[in-house]
Amino acid sequence: MVVVDSCVLILLSEVGKLSLLRYFKEVLITPEIYKETTEKDRPGASEIEKACKDWIGIERVKLNKTESISELNGMERADLSIIMLAKSRGDILLSNSRTLIQIAKIKGVECYWLTTFLLKLVKNGKIGKEDAKDIIFDLVENGMRLRIEVYAAILKKD
Repeated sequence: MVVVDSCVLILLSEVGKLSLLRYFKEVLITPEIYKETTEKDRPGASEIEKACKDWIGIERVKLNKTESISELNGMERADLSIIMLAKSRGDILLSNSRTLIQIAKIKGVECYWLTTFLLKLVKNGKIGKEDAKDIIFDLVENGMRLRIEVYAAILKKD
């Protein structure tokens, strides 16, 4: 089971690969992430909205006072909500945000980068290596940030 950040939903929907998330038995987001990703002018919004009616679950998480104070210290409510949802359920958090992943790890949440997820799909035979490379190239073309070392490692993979 996985809790997914808005950046992953948006990137995958922009390249027509949102369905890759079906690899997980259950995919969850929070209402805050839903709102962020389904704004009418956002690319991929209709695909995400459709998936949320079909196979992506939306679950509200109640934040306690301490967590709400964190929100005031620069963390957006949407980010805080998915960290706390993943933590409360013991689920993986799938994101492409360095800051979000760092904070989630501090809170004891297991995290995957989007590239980690794609490589896991290759390892488990769900997609081919060339397909994964093509998807990564498409993601980068659509704005995904990728460290040069990761990009070089992907290019070298046979």
